[in-house]
Amino acid sequence: MRIFLLSLLLLLVQVANAKNAQFTYLRSVSVEELNLILSRERDEFMKEASPPSGYKVPAVSRASNDVDLYTVDYDSEVPEQGRRPVRTTGLLALPRNLEKAGMPLISYQHGTVFGKYEVPSYAFQKTNPGEIPHYQGSYETRYMVALYAGNGFALMAADYFGMGGDARNDEAYFVKASTQQANLDLYRDVRAFLKARDAEPSRLFLGGWSLGGLNTTGFLQKLESEDVKVDAVFTASAPSDPFAALSGLMYFPRPDLDAVWLNTIVALSVFSYESYYTKPGLAQSVLNPLYYADLLSIYARSYGSTQNLIEIFHKFGRQPLINYFKNEYRNPSFFAKSEYGRLLRENETYRQLFKAPVRMYYGSMDEAVKESIGILAHNHQNALMGNPDNEGSNRIQAQRVPNANHRATFLTAAPEAMAWFQSLK
Repeated sequence: MRIFLLSLLLLLVQVANAKNAQFTYLRSVSVEELNLILSRERDEFMKEASPPSGYKVPAVSRASNDVDLYTVDYDSEVPEQGRRPVRTTGLLALPRNLEKAGMPLISYQHGTVFGKYEVPSYAFQKTNPGEIPHYQGSYETRYMVALYAGNGFALMAADYFGMGGDARNDEAYFVKASTQQANLDLYRDVRAFLKARDAEPSRLFLGGWSLGGLNTTGFLQKLESEDVKVDAVFTASAPSDPFAALSGLMYFPRPDLDAVWLNTIVALSVFSYESYYTKPGLAQSVLNPLYYADLLSIYARSYGSTQNLIEIFHKFGRQPLINYFKNEYRNPSFFAKSEYGRLLRENETYRQLFKAPVRMYYGSMDEAVKESIGILAHNHQNALMGNPDNEGSNRIQAQRVPNANHRATFLTAAPEAMAWFQSLK
């Protein structure tokens, strides 16, 4: 009877936590499993990345506590569409038996994913409602859970609109206000859930990789605009200005370095803008007709299988990114004045002066984010302040990772940032 009453009480707390948010216990992950994620799975992740010679692989991190996982189903809204209601999903990871010890909370923003279920809420699940396997593609979330939640941090991570439990709808890629809202509403619901357990966080940190780095500073903009104190932030390979990042890849390609999958960024962003900003025909006005159908299949995830996606990339071959655009986009002035260019510019996430210290890690051999983009936010704020480069004046610090490609930059940034967070008083 006592066990039944405790289970009923937990269920009531989950369902009645905040608004209509539902926290569903998924499972507990042992220290042993977390350490396999940090070691054996990390090695597999790195093999696929093939980091350049000379990259110094960080020492393997260790977890110190078990972790309880909850999937979160919660209400949010789409600011770009008159605050249209949407039901979306995310993940909460709690250190077992440490919830009442004033633990810090980190909000992690995931990067670009090919599958709609390669997201936090499915990162520890082996199956999904779709046809395309997702487990391998969601490693970054498992790594962050093992590293941070496995060492005393509560960790929350939104799936973003159109992903995970909201996979039937269009993805909001490079759509700042919607992504801010997804993160903010999850944060509010997580805070309410923890408060009901007498476990309010002692500090708040943010972190994100790639697209997640862009979304991390976007979330920081939103939190600080609402006077929510953030203690510190890290990003890895963050394209803080989508227009600048894409312009560089279009007009100044690196034939021996640029990733073959960069066309994915074009596909996901242009179709997202057509949908979220209600711009019928935008994608057709931008994309080369030869590639329109294949790029749409990438956005819609209608290519059918991972092998079919690989075949699409092989069909495209290694060619300049500009080839995916209509001829008029070969003129940078046309791109700058276009509707697509305007929307890309509006979704930057670094021009607000931050109160929280931010460390932005960038790799010297990153195949997706150029070094100049990795230091753009830092240089912009330094130019405004006109002060020497120091953390006391410029809250954004650029952290170069020698010989690091896209994945290697993330694997260096995450543990270094955790050590930094732990050192802050």
